[in-house]
Amino acid sequence: MTHSLDLGLPVLIACDPSLEGVLAATGITYLARAHEGEFRLVTNCHLQPRLGEEVVMAPSTAEPGTVDFARRVLEGFCRHVSARCTHLKPGKCPSSCSSVAVSRLVYACASDDPSMPQAVGRYLRLGFSVGPRVLEMIADERVAAFNDLARSVVGECEHTRQFVRFSHMSDGSFIASFAPKADTIPLVAPHFAQRMGTERFCLVDPSHLVAAFHEEGSRTCSIMRLDRELAQSIGSRRDLADDELYVRAMWQRFYRGTTTPGRDRSQRGYDLRVSWMPKRFWAGLSELDESLTGATPSVPERYQGSKRIAASSHSA
Repeated sequence: MTHSLDLGLPVLIACDPSLEGVLAATGITYLARAHEGEFRLVTNCHLQPRLGEEVVMAPSTAEPGTVDFARRVLEGFCRHVSARCTHLKPGKCPSSCSSVAVSRLVYACASDDPSMPQAVGRYLRLGFSVGPRVLEMIADERVAAFNDLARSVVGECEHTRQFVRFSHMSDGSFIASFAPKADTIPLVAPHFAQRMGTERFCLVDPSHLVAAFHEEGSRTCSIMRLDRELAQSIGSRRDLADDELYVRAMWQRFYRGTTTPGRDRSQRGYDLRVSWMPKRFWAGLSELDESLTGATPSVPERYQGSKRIAASSHSA
């Protein structure tokens, strides 16, 4: 690899689509003393060389030493971003330059955009060059492209928090299958661990083959990468608890009762509805499940007592 870059030949470097993969690939370009215009970074799943480009495979994150090397690259980047900070005080940077930079890197590297490795690599090299000023150079095209990626993933994380729907399973656990446009499950798992701290649940992403597992009482989730067969198997479970269909029907009835009229496909309000709830998420929403329309599931025993109390209060 070093020989190819030293010759000035155009090189396409393929890396894993992760923060560690991009960091390691960028670090290799420094070791090879390569200039920015001599190479392109792409992910393994978007490997499409141009005419005359030589393909070089960056070390996989599964190989020994790759993650440690990526960590050293990140530590060096943080030192450069925090050094010579104009707001620096003795022993502390009040602007948390390195924390902000790392946070943006994590979000940007979760993007599915094919341009992600190249945009992140250019941003890293710029940060090594200009230090803390990289956080303020919002007009620079390299910073703008990087910030666009991070901003897009932040929005997709919000979609994940809003539109994930868990189903109560027969074994007492909760399972949700959700397919976002970015690798958001590891980023939003702490949110669900906090909200559902007393429950045992699994949130699986069949597109990115990742799942978050939470045990009852735990404050954190275990993040695991899955093979495609296992991810589909978890997401397609149909052994629902006895009360699941009843709860879905109640939620749909509430949703329809609070919906503003004039939001169907033929009316203007439909556009507003789509803008706030993207259609790619509709398939997983119980409130829009047409199979429940008009259905009257039997009332589970655990809800019958509250139903009698509500009926007696109403008659009184």
